[in-house]
Amino acid sequence: MKAVVLRENGGRNKLVYESNYPVPKIKSNEALIEVKATSVNRVDILIRNGYPGLKIKFPHILGGDITGVIKEIGSDVKNFKKGDRIISWPIVSESDDEWSRKGRPALSPDWKYFGMNMPGSYSEFTVVPESSLIKLPENVSFEDAACLPVAGLTAYHALTGVAKLDREESFFIWGGTSGLGNIAVQIAKLVGAKIFATAGSNEKMEKLKELGVDYVFNHFEDTKIHEKVLDITLGRGIDVIIDYVGPATFDRSFNMMKKGGRLVLCGILSGREATLNIHTTYLKHLSLFGTYLGEKNELEELVNLVSLGAVKPLVHRIFELEDIQDAHKLIEEGKAIGKIVILP
Repeated sequence: MKAVVLRENGGRNKLVYESNYPVPKIKSNEALIEVKATSVNRVDILIRNGYPGLKIKFPHILGGDITGVIKEIGSDVKNFKKGDRIISWPIVSESDDEWSRKGRPALSPDWKYFGMNMPGSYSEFTVVPESSLIKLPENVSFEDAACLPVAGLTAYHALTGVAKLDREESFFIWGGTSGLGNIAVQIAKLVGAKIFATAGSNEKMEKLKELGVDYVFNHFEDTKIHEKVLDITLGRGIDVIIDYVGPATFDRSFNMMKKGGRLVLCGILSGREATLNIHTTYLKHLSLFGTYLGEKNELEELVNLVSLGAVKPLVHRIFELEDIQDAHKLIEEGKAIGKIVILP
């Protein structure tokens, strides 16, 4: 099969396209998926370079966004059949532990993530257990679906499952045109929140305005964004902030928080550590959440919103699998508006 294989950590040149990589074998509880579309996530680049504390078994196939058609099923698969259109929850979590019994298997210590702990979607075929499969509605394209499992789910989970953004609250995000950002903005719009977002170019700023963002800032040119936000909110600040950038933006995010505000941390693009003012945290009754991905039922809810036309993922460009190095380059340059989709 066609696949992009990582045999060691490093730069884009370590992503090697192969046309005759072995097709994986399935177990009785699994399905063989012909991948119709996948996408590139920032975490793919982190894993490629060498994710902190993660040991990969090489050769490795990246990619957490799986959508396609079932080509083969194991003997124990009951609710899916050959030919079904599917999207996969990006996590495999099948342990009968306390988190699973609470209905939150994504928090199980035994969870695994496609493209990180097991082979992912940068390939013509991949294997998914039935427990992670979701049927994909006919009116949702594979290209749109490929934008949802990682970035889309993280945004949906952060706003609805973690921060619980409410109507008429305020929401802020750095990089609102990213794969995660554009979904978060659309969810916040559906909720009825007042939206603040940043972008790094005039084109991206215009796109945010098209999506209904109320206040748009250029994070490369404007060094006083947090001060302007406080002015606009009459000194009160923001109810919910998503920050996937890390130390480079943490202080400003923290200082923009409203009393009783919630800050959701879900990325380490600029590093892993920042300084926290404990005094301010308790005086303002602030809540800081760490999160990644989300639960399977939340992905099902997001897919339904796309099927209903309430959410439309932004696709910046579509690449063939053999051009994966160019796709990673585009992500690293920060020029994309929305997701970079890959067709195996």
